[in-house]
Amino acid sequence: MKPKLESAYICVQNMERAVDFYQWFLKRKAEKLKESFYLFKIDSFRLFLFEYGLENEEATYGDNCLLSFEVENAPQLIQTMKNKNIEIVFPLEKILDNNVFEFVDPEGNHIEVFSRI
Repeated sequence: MKPKLESAYICVQNMERAVDFYQWFLKRKAEKLKESFYLFKIDSFRLFLFEYGLENEEATYGDNCLLSFEVENAPQLIQTMKNKNIEIVFPLEKILDNNVFEFVDPEGNHIEVFSRI
C-alpha cells in the first residue's frame, strides 16, 4: 500500500486561543476529543490541535513542516488577516499559477495559504 497523508496536528500552548483562531480561519467547528486534543474535519483530511503541555510532553517549534491551505482568494484573505493584525511572514507572491502567502498563527506556527490564478 502506498503511504497516504490523512491527518496532521499542530502543537499549541493555549487551546482556547488556537481553537478560536482555527474555527475562524477554517470556517468549521472543532470537535473536542479531550482537553488536549481537538479535531477539524477538512474534506477527507483531519487536522488536530494538540495542547502538549496538558500531556506533560515537550514540543520543538520550527519550520520544517509547513501546512498549506488552498483558499478561494488569497489576496482578499491576506488583507483580512492584516486587518486582524495577523503577522504575515511571506508576502503575497505569484508562484507559478498560484498566489501564495505565509502567516504566523496565534501559537507561533507558520502557515501557508494559496489560491489558484
